[in-house]
Amino acid sequence: MIINGFNANEKILKYIDKINNYFNRNNTLIVTELDLTNNCNNKCPACVGKNHVKAELTWNEIKAISKGLYNLNSKGVILSGGGDPLLHPDFTEAVKLLKSYKMRIGINSNGLLLDEKKATVIAENCDYFRISLDAGDETLYKQTHGIDGDAFKKVINNIKMISEIKRKLKSNLSLGTGFLTSEVTKGQMEKFIKISKENGADFAQFRPFQEDMTDITEIYNRLKSIYEDDKFKVIASTQKYSKFKDGNKKTYDKCTGMLFSTVITANARMYACLHHRQNDDYLIGDIRQGKSLEEIWNSYKKWHLHDTIDVRNCPSFCRNDSVSQVLFDLEKKVGHSEFL
Repeated sequence: MIINGFNANEKILKYIDKINNYFNRNNTLIVTELDLTNNCNNKCPACVGKNHVKAELTWNEIKAISKGLYNLNSKGVILSGGGDPLLHPDFTEAVKLLKSYKMRIGINSNGLLLDEKKATVIAENCDYFRISLDAGDETLYKQTHGIDGDAFKKVINNIKMISEIKRKLKSNLSLGTGFLTSEVTKGQMEKFIKISKENGADFAQFRPFQEDMTDITEIYNRLKSIYEDDKFKVIASTQKYSKFKDGNKKTYDKCTGMLFSTVITANARMYACLHHRQNDDYLIGDIRQGKSLEEIWNSYKKWHLHDTIDVRNCPSFCRNDSVSQVLFDLEKKVGHSEFL
């Protein structure tokens, strides 16, 4: 089993063909974040899912998108949101359909609606399943997710349930929990790791809450040394935490990361960046306007956005940041590059 490291700066270099395509302005798509629905059963006070636009993909749209991603040679799909993907009535069928197109599938979910059927389909078809826990007990969970402590207990039981199903099926699923770090939450990092490990998760992951620059590096390294072993990993978006001292400083002036990833929202629109869901300035195209996914992705609009987006208006350490940095470094002129 491979644990998802979530460090895109390392992963992008595995796609030399896609990088060459970028320099020739050809197809570069590697991963798509797909919002099946904007419905959600949590009430996170600081939600960044842009699920105020109430929408849900139809089954026919899911079929068309899946085929389109296959035709575009997309390597992976992340079912996220938006809302929570487990709430879509065709969730299990969508997972199986994407798998039939040879997609690698990851899922980000709050895990509340997980049951044995969904857990089995996930274990049989997905590469990773990360449950957003963001707490080590009921009190903080209520604060971060906006719902009562009984929901926290339910999610913990669901983690244990899918872990047992994974074991019985001898699945290679990477099962993990997520924790957004901030000054409010950092005091429960250890409790979060312990409860994740005790209930069968394969990894516990830390990443910074958007625009929060609370540096947890020292705490993280200490806890990693205590709790990590051959069967359980403590991971973090280290490429983000390591740049906190530089603030929001970006050395690049163009977002190249957006050319290797995209988001398709629950109202069947494709956007250049997941952080700008429902922002018309970042809209590439609308599937409901009759164009195919291939036509939309290969459109002039995508390259126009790449050429004109002002990255100073983007979130700090966004999903595309590390990829953009890698591509910027590759394009730099280096004297005497022949002499390694």
